Formats: sequence, structure tokens, C-alpha cells
Amino acid sequence: MVDRRRSPLTLTLAAIAVFIATLFFWLSAFSVPFIKSIHYIHTRENDVKFGNFGWCAGPLFSGIGGVACHQHVGYNFGSWIPGGKSATGALILVALTAAFGTFAFFSLLHSITNLASGAASFGLTIFTNLLAFISFLLVVIIFGTAHHRFNDDTLDAHYGAAFVLVILGWLLYLVAIPLVFLGWFRERHYRNQTTNVRYQDTNVTVRA
Repeated sequence: MVDRRRSPLTLTLAAIAVFIATLFFWLSAFSVPFIKSIHYIHTRENDVKFGNFGWCAGPLFSGIGGVACHQHVGYNFGSWIPGGKSATGALILVALTAAFGTFAFFSLLHSITNLASGAASFGLTIFTNLLAFISFLLVVIIFGTAHHRFNDDTLDAHYGAAFVLVILGWLLYLVAIPLVFLGWFRERHYRNQTTNVRYQDTNVTVRA
């Protein structure tokens, strides 16, 4: 029999946290060169913005007049970006985190209506958080190093929204873990109590 009782508030809060975190990772994944206003780093000296799957050059760097953002998919940007072309492959993990975050969100929605599925939501949230942590490390290492190298060459580098969104997204996934665990733990406690009560009622009926 499916348990349709009201779900703990912690699961609802966890679903909200996972939804916001997943949104942040999707926005970062589709940053420059796709969403031109979201980037990890902007070098103002030559007007180049760096995103998850490539970069976007302004007229100062591209030499193309009238084009505010000349898009380039993939990284092959000299010695500034650590790993060169392999950075593009590594940053695919940001998009994968967003994809698994989407699965975790819908799993939590299912857990809200069917508390028996709390264990699956807990496991999926933990796995998503692991991916988010690795993505966070990759973004910090790649673009933190690039930021330092750009400024060494006096390119006036500044962090953008995507850099902040990845950090906030990982923290939100981290917050969701204890919330999902508490919801799952309360559900198990409730089910154990319900089973004990039914068992006692059955014994009383048999004795009568």
C-alpha cells in the first residue's frame, strides 16, 4: 500500500534547494558562448568573455566591427587556460551535474507524494552533490588559474556570474543532503511505528 500521508517539510525544502542549484548549474553550463551575459571570466583589456564550452570575443580582440560577441566553441586559447582543449571536455561535468540535478529534483517531487522512495532521492542527491563538488573544483582550478595568468599579462580579468553560480549551486546541493536525510529518517521512523502498532493490534485481536 502506497503511503500518501503528508510529507515532511524538510523534503519540500530540499526540493527547492535542489531546483535552485540545478538552475544555477544549467545557467553556468550554457554560459558564453551561448548565453552572452553569463561568463566565468571577462578580460576587459581585450574584451573577451570565457564560458563553459568556449569564449566570446568583442571587436577589440576579434577585429570584426559591429559584432559585439564573436562566438568560439571549445578552448584553444594559448597558455592562459589550463589544459587547453581538454578544458572543454572537463567542463562537460558542469552540464552533467545539471542533468543529474534535474533527475534528483524530480525524484524529490516523487518522494513528497510517496515517502517510500526517500532512499532513492537521498542516494541521487548525494551522487549529484559529488558531481557538483568535482565541477566546483574544476571551475575554481581552471578559471582561478586563468584569472591569475590573465592579470599577470595585465588583461584586467574579472570573475563573472557563472563562477559565482557554480559555487552557490554546489553549496545548495550540500544543504539539500541533510534535509533529504531528515525527511527519509522521519519516514522510516513513522513506518516502523505504524508497523509496530498494527502488529500489536493484530495480537490483541487474535487473543480476543
